[in-house]
Amino acid sequence: MTKQNGRTQRPSVLDLFAGAGGLGLGLTWAGFRAQAANEYEQVFAATYARNHPETAVVPGDILDAGVRRKLLAAAHGVDMVAGGPPCQGFSTVGKKNENDPRNRLFHAFLDLVGTIRPRAVLFENVGGFRRMYGGRAFQALCQGLQDRGYADRHCAILNAMDYGVPQSRERTFVVAFREGTPFRFPPPTHGKSTDLFARKDYLTLADALSDLPVVKSGESSDRYLRPPRNGYQTRMRKDAGQTLTEHAGPWHGDKLMAVMAHVPPGGTIADVPQELRPRSYFANTYARLWWNRPSTTITRNFGTPSSSRCIHPLVDRGLTTREGARLQGFPDGYRFTGSRIQKNLQIGNAVPPLLALALGREIIKALAAQHAHAG
Repeated sequence: MTKQNGRTQRPSVLDLFAGAGGLGLGLTWAGFRAQAANEYEQVFAATYARNHPETAVVPGDILDAGVRRKLLAAAHGVDMVAGGPPCQGFSTVGKKNENDPRNRLFHAFLDLVGTIRPRAVLFENVGGFRRMYGGRAFQALCQGLQDRGYADRHCAILNAMDYGVPQSRERTFVVAFREGTPFRFPPPTHGKSTDLFARKDYLTLADALSDLPVVKSGESSDRYLRPPRNGYQTRMRKDAGQTLTEHAGPWHGDKLMAVMAHVPPGGTIADVPQELRPRSYFANTYARLWWNRPSTTITRNFGTPSSSRCIHPLVDRGLTTREGARLQGFPDGYRFTGSRIQKNLQIGNAVPPLLALALGREIIKALAAQHAHAG
């Protein structure tokens, strides 16, 4: 926080490649003000605008000159630029081929950083980002930040379940500052109780979902099963009202139902009799989650058992949209736009807000120390 004209000002952020707003939501919980955001997909941008009415959401292609002009105007004076540009084009980054359309989004992120010159930069990507393409992607990021005056860089791989998210999900974060700034990544708040007595245990599916009715495939419910049973459920239901939304069990055909009936908690397609298995599959598909463990990484196909480990521990079906949102840490009052497939895509692609919250708090501390030193 900084003071201007005697008033405390929240540090501001430009949220790029913003998706449905998971990163932005967590940063606002931490104390940032989401001043502006950009998202290419119109439906995703609509979700962001719906849940962040104070943010100037500029939808459209960040490579379009008109979109960039609007975005620069809306983001004037922001303290931080944050985002995770798509990584598909990094295979040719080492060749310095900036005209490759797959690389242009990555360079657009860096160019906006260079134009805006915020006090801090937050870059996020997949857990294996540093090793991607022989490390060329990470090297290109570091060099790009260095060239734009951000020599003070910090990199870490954080797992969401270490910060109160009921899901194991690793993301790489790079935090950079224009000047030397005391910064540390947030220490874990959750883990095995034997690791550190001050930590809370990891949250499980039971911790996240036990207040929701266990609907069957093709069924739905708009009523909670019971009052919140723990702090996580209380947080998720804050400001959500009494009506449960987005809790419809995916419909599955008879063949898939027969397959799922043979899969125990933690099991996979390997537990299914050979004659019932589909012709082709991957080892971790048609797999069931555990009730008393954190979820594995949620993907955009968390309602489709043939795509990932997403079979509910207690009933034969993929996860509902609400269950997926709970496992990512989106509150029940957060409203998604679009079809069920589009909603699941937005949820599965997001940064868990509670992970962003933990990281955002540390960045705000660093910015406050930077401001105090400058003063």
